[in-house]
Amino acid sequence: MVDTCNLDSLQAVQSFGEHPLFYVCCIFATVVGAIAGATASSRVRMDIVGVLVCGTIASLGGGTVRDILLNGMMTQDGTPITVYWVDGHDVQFLYMALITSLVMFYVTRFWNPPVGTIRVADAFAMAFFTLLGAAKAYYLGCSGIVCICMGVCTGVAGGALRDVLTGNVPYVFRSKEVYASAAFSGSLLFVVLQYFNCPYQVSYILGTILVFTLRMVAVYMNWQLPSYRSLLDTVHSDEHQK
Repeated sequence: MVDTCNLDSLQAVQSFGEHPLFYVCCIFATVVGAIAGATASSRVRMDIVGVLVCGTIASLGGGTVRDILLNGMMTQDGTPITVYWVDGHDVQFLYMALITSLVMFYVTRFWNPPVGTIRVADAFAMAFFTLLGAAKAYYLGCSGIVCICMGVCTGVAGGALRDVLTGNVPYVFRSKEVYASAAFSGSLLFVVLQYFNCPYQVSYILGTILVFTLRMVAVYMNWQLPSYRSLLDTVHSDEHQK
């Protein structure tokens, strides 16, 4: 399924250290994810272990879930897919998540980052991880719908796990948050552009921009998705009005 012309593209999403753009973005997204997770856990007064666990899961959770789902697939050279931070080449991301979470445990005792700033940074992290997940699945030869699912999973799973651990309804399930929809749109754009043989760097950047833009516009324009409302609730509401 993966042809020769895609080999460099696949290597780009597997070996961050050899591709500066991906490496820098992944470092930033990993750190931001850990900051968001550690900050959220500190606000519910978790101890240091809770902050470390929550920050690390928020940072690495999406990619971990993605790689578990892709487990068993092979790259073109026959190398099996493993969880990326378990591999010795990329274990530095685990260190980054742990160190960032530890630093935030002490920083948040004296200063809480503004919610708006965290949202902007979190949107970038989600955008980057979303496209990384979609790209990795695509260059492994997965179908378009699977690539989109892997993109959404990578982008939102870490944040969802963070929210569950801190006792909140995950953003991805809130009617007032355009979260998974933004990840879906960016992944879809990436797959479509690749179908028309657009250079993978261009597809990746455009997809990332779309996810980030949709997320930020939705936050500041207060866009909402339709939420569930039971017919029984509607009947009761009408009876009260009478």
